[in-house]
Amino acid sequence: MTYTTGLHHCKRVSIVVCLWVLFSLSCFVAPFVAIGFVFYPRHTYMRRFVKAADRMVAALLGFSGRFMLSTEVAFADQWKWLHDALNMIQQEHCEIEVFEEGAYCRIRDRELGIK
Repeated sequence: MTYTTGLHHCKRVSIVVCLWVLFSLSCFVAPFVAIGFVFYPRHTYMRRFVKAADRMVAALLGFSGRFMLSTEVAFADQWKWLHDALNMIQQEHCEIEVFEEGAYCRIRDRELGIK
């Protein structure tokens, strides 16, 4: 087994370190850029991207992933604290999202006791 030393090895290490620094900075900046583009009206791609990320978070928390987290939380009893927190930010936030995503048929199911 041979080990590379010298200038060639230092180049490789420096390239890896530079790429790692760029990757770390972009991971730090990406959420702020995404949130900024959401409020820019012409960027429907970023809006869809953020909604997809929201659905992925809902799926990772054990929901179906078909709807955004706000919609799923509106029907989940064990996430009542998150429902209340979102409603503190915007009044009736979860209920508004239910109607925007077209999940309002689930409201009737909840009243009937169907899960």
